[in-house]
Amino acid sequence: MQSSNQANRRQAEKALEWMLLRINDPRKATFGKQLKEHGVILEWVAKSRIEIDAARLVVLNAAMKVDDFGAKGALKEIGEAKVLVPTMGLTVIDRAVQSFGGAGVSQDTPLANMWANIRTLRLADGPDEVHLQQLGKNENKRGKAVTEHIQKQQAITKELFAKYNTSLSQPGPQSKL
Repeated sequence: MQSSNQANRRQAEKALEWMLLRINDPRKATFGKQLKEHGVILEWVAKSRIEIDAARLVVLNAAMKVDDFGAKGALKEIGEAKVLVPTMGLTVIDRAVQSFGGAGVSQDTPLANMWANIRTLRLADGPDEVHLQQLGKNENKRGKAVTEHIQKQQAITKELFAKYNTSLSQPGPQSKL
């Protein structure tokens, strides 16, 4: 898990660096402004940074769970990392490709090759759908306990409203789902 996730994150970091190179090139301008002056481009940069850092934290969390509980005790966290990190990498690389336009899919930059490699890596640990199916099944096992917890909260809310002789006129904890 860790080596492919590290490779994905490194590729995403490299793609972000290429995007920064492109948008800071003073020769590249659209609609009379440099690329770095367009809000959508800056949004791509910001989202890419957030996603890279978030993925890094998901992997760190998985590693900590493995250290504490072994791989079997960290199945949820490992599955999350196996889905999130490659998807993040592909998204960041795709934004970098987009910032280059046609040059992004040529051999003039490493981006096209990075995109092809990371797309292949998304399949290496099994398709996302397999991991998502297992994560969904395991998360859904909490359904009964969560339902009981929320119903207890709703009962307490109802008792408090009755105790203080008030009613809830807006949708909220008392509303029917």
